[in-house]
Amino acid sequence: MSQYNIYDIFDMAVSCMRPSAENHVTEVAVHEGVIPIVFVPGVMGSNLVNTQSDDTWRLDSQLSAAPWLIKGAQARKRILNPAQTSVDPEGHVPQDIARRYIDHRSGDKIPTDELLRARGWGEVANMSYGDFLVWLETQLNIEFKSAFSTLKSNLTRHYIETRGLSEKKAQARAKGNVQTLGRFNFPVHACGYNWLQSNSDSAATLARRIEDIIAGYRQACMTCKQAILVTHSMGGLVARYYSEVSGGNADLLGIVHGVMPTIGAAVFYRRMKSGTESQAFSPSSWATSQVLGASSREMTAVLAQAPGPLQLVPTPEYGSGWLRIERPDESVLTLPTASDPYTEIYLERDHWWGMMDETLAMPELGLSAPDRQGTLNEAWEAYSRIVNLSVKTFHSALSEQFHTNTYLFYSDSDAHPSYGSVTWHGREVSYGSDTLMGARMMDQYGERRMITERDSRGRPRFYQYTISDADEPGDGTVPARSGSVGVAQSQESLAIATEHEPAYNQEAARWFTLASLLEIAEQWE
Repeated sequence: MSQYNIYDIFDMAVSCMRPSAENHVTEVAVHEGVIPIVFVPGVMGSNLVNTQSDDTWRLDSQLSAAPWLIKGAQARKRILNPAQTSVDPEGHVPQDIARRYIDHRSGDKIPTDELLRARGWGEVANMSYGDFLVWLETQLNIEFKSAFSTLKSNLTRHYIETRGLSEKKAQARAKGNVQTLGRFNFPVHACGYNWLQSNSDSAATLARRIEDIIAGYRQACMTCKQAILVTHSMGGLVARYYSEVSGGNADLLGIVHGVMPTIGAAVFYRRMKSGTESQAFSPSSWATSQVLGASSREMTAVLAQAPGPLQLVPTPEYGSGWLRIERPDESVLTLPTASDPYTEIYLERDHWWGMMDETLAMPELGLSAPDRQGTLNEAWEAYSRIVNLSVKTFHSALSEQFHTNTYLFYSDSDAHPSYGSVTWHGREVSYGSDTLMGARMMDQYGERRMITERDSRGRPRFYQYTISDADEPGDGTVPARSGSVGVAQSQESLAIATEHEPAYNQEAARWFTLASLLEIAEQWE
């Protein structure tokens, strides 16, 4: 906890009058009030610490992420245990915000490190969000007349070039934005959450944070009625659950969503079965896949026990037939056939293409472990409970639920193909010693599978299946078919070309977000 009062930082004007022999002092706020902006990160975007071992998941920089390049399945499962992790507030925070704040109680300037850490910035991945948070704080808290003029010019350009308004309408909209900026203070906060736990639990974390922030400004005698949320990826699901299911919308003026997997993403199945995809000849992409989990061994060991990430699988609204198993000599199997991906894919245990392999969920279990099968059955049952009680119910509760003041952007780019569907392409391979040796040596945890099946006469036949590449426009993670859901319910939306993780470093996304925040703030009553 900071030694400074981070809420009592905004200027007050004092008017002194003498209606009687006693001094009568009336304090008049320079601004009409405070509207906190609270950033909610995506999956893996909050820093975590294991409360038993002090191991951390912290994405401050490439250096802090480097240890995860070599962590195996057992270490990942142990460290990233939902029941033994909590948000780590000690991540790196930037030092280069433009405005400096004074604690009115002490008269001291608040050190930037202390201010931003108290606002929650140390809870979120600096690698992904640090630059954006600095930019947003700077744009929303300008102090000089010349800066207001520059901002108006930039917003006008945004409305013309990105939203397609005429110059006259763009100038009017930008003028309104700048006037709104002058009416309020907009401190930028962040709220990390334990992304391994259910997003409904994370929504409760967000509820407490919003309550504390609003109460803090009110206790500092500031007028603070509601906050505005800015979300990235899975953070949008957390925010929507808090707002529309848990009843938090009374404390929100609105929400700006970025690249939200609104109805899930098929890439999640791909990663559970084959690990995180990487681009050919890209060292940075390869490194990212290694950090996140390069094969199904690393991914399943963590995700089979983690409700939050599991809630990113495609929902029934995603549609049927997004998983295909095909080979030349047979008809294509397309799943789900109706609206039940839970039974047909996520809880399919008897076919190799089912999403979860219980042996990978128990990497610590040796082949000669006593009652090995009984332990594997327990692992499967634990996973099944998560799917039925956390994933399925979360999807149902959140379906078509949006804050009435929603703004969103998504990517619909062929330059960033995403898994709209996943296909296993199979071909028969010749029977013989070479085939048997290949089956033994092949990595069964990556992009290929060697499967032995029997024909009608009981003879073994060998098939090699290879997983497909991404096939639909999107952001490399969320396909446009999911990211664009909610456009009809939004006040404004924008399709841009961006990759998923660095979406808020894209210029159009930043200016859309800033303009949307100011448009939402105009509705203050």
